[in-house]
Amino acid sequence: MIYLASILMLVGTIWLVVTAIQTGQTTGEKVLWAIVNLLCQPLGGIIFFIVKRQGMVPLILVLIGWAIFVFGGGMAAVQNMSPVTP
Repeated sequence: MIYLASILMLVGTIWLVVTAIQTGQTTGEKVLWAIVNLLCQPLGGIIFFIVKRQGMVPLILVLIGWAIFVFGGGMAAVQNMSPVTP
C-alpha cells in the first residue's frame, strides 16, 4: 500500500513540475513554480492550482497518494520504527 502511495505522489509531483515549466511566462517564474512543486507537496501543488488553474489531474494524484499514505497505514509503519540502540 505504501508503494502505491509513493508512486502516485512521485508521478503527480513530476507531472506538476513539468506543467509548471510549460505554463510559466518567464524563466524565473518557471524555476520558482518548479521548485515549489518539487519541494512543497501537496501544499505547493494546491497553491499552484489556485494561482495558475493548471494541473488538476496531477494534483489529484498527489492528494490521493497522500491520503493512502496517511490513512492506509503508511504513518503507522513509520511510527513503529524504534531507534537502534548500541
